[in-house]
Amino acid sequence: MNGLSPWRVDSVLATADHNVPTKDRPKGITDDIARRQVQALERNCAEFKLTLFGMDDHRQGILHVIGPEQGLTLPGMSIVCGDSHTTTH
Repeated sequence: MNGLSPWRVDSVLATADHNVPTKDRPKGITDDIARRQVQALERNCAEFKLTLFGMDDHRQGILHVIGPEQGLTLPGMSIVCGDSHTTTH
């Protein structure tokens, strides 16, 4: 609303984990609220050119797992995350 853009977009990673089905993914997200949340995330990432591990990306998964798996969260980093398990990094 203030017309601000993300700072250091190269340091941002987004993925939808809690709203993504764990089976029958070809059917898509059947819950309307969850689907709209994921669509908003996809639009925001596209608009601001943020890295998104989308639902069909082989790297997509639980946020507090894929960060370390992909070498994106490392010891000594300050991490801000919307996931309640951020402290597990």
